[in-house]
Amino acid sequence: MRLVVPLTLVRLTISWRVARLCGITVALAVAACAAPPPALEEPPILYPASARERLVRIALAEWEEWGRQFTDHTGSVAGAPAQAPRTEEEEEAFPALVAYWSAVPGREATLARNRARLRVLQGGGTPDAAPWTDVPWSAAFLSFLLRAAGYDATDAPSAEAHWVLVDHLIARETRFPGRAPFAPHAPSARPPQPGDLLCATRGAARGRYARPQDRAAEAGRPVPMHCDVVVGVREGVVEAIGGNLGDAVRLILLPTGPDGRLIPAPADVPPPPAWFVLFENRAGRALAIAARDAAR
Repeated sequence: MRLVVPLTLVRLTISWRVARLCGITVALAVAACAAPPPALEEPPILYPASARERLVRIALAEWEEWGRQFTDHTGSVAGAPAQAPRTEEEEEAFPALVAYWSAVPGREATLARNRARLRVLQGGGTPDAAPWTDVPWSAAFLSFLLRAAGYDATDAPSAEAHWVLVDHLIARETRFPGRAPFAPHAPSARPPQPGDLLCATRGAARGRYARPQDRAAEAGRPVPMHCDVVVGVREGVVEAIGGNLGDAVRLILLPTGPDGRLIPAPADVPPPPAWFVLFENRAGRALAIAARDAAR
């Protein structure tokens, strides 16, 4: 079978060493940024396009550091090279997980518990569990990306669960329509673009919602979810990156129709997440709208 490499693999220009340096530098900066999200009443920041570009660039750097692993939900890709793929319990992954959890307020106990486990391993002992295997970290990964990209916690708070972020983003758009940094849409309402967020229900709640309005009616209810960052689009495919997928940072390939919108996956491929909301990243766009309105 002919090998087809995802477009992101070809386009990615950040070297593995530069990506590691980026991860280390960002990790040091992120630790001071975690704070409880302020009230919804504070007006949103009108982010320039550079915020969206940073979000995508940092997500790609993290993905490369974890070995460029991916899951194909389109049926078009036979395989791709992996550069020293790693999983959460490996010692090489420890700095990345520290960076992710340092972006989430109130998780000092999680960090301390896993530091202790690593010390036991490094001393030749057997810890009660492998590092980072006892707590899901996909929301911490997304929190890290948002903080490192420069999104303020008033607009996109750090959280240990995706539903907290989802509820906040929906509420921000309701309170400040047209000006919130992320605008919720039904998953197939528009073509995903780099910097957008795709969120799904998972586990026992898979398929619970079909659109963001369904979730808004249950705002505040803890529901298992997962969100990914869209990092690339090409004919027939959307590429997105998420954390804690197969115990790693992973890129997923999603099928799209001729208009670029998401469509159901073929029956013979792994089923994609049960998306219920596509958050349009307005970075650069809300600023233009505000300038237009001010000129009237």
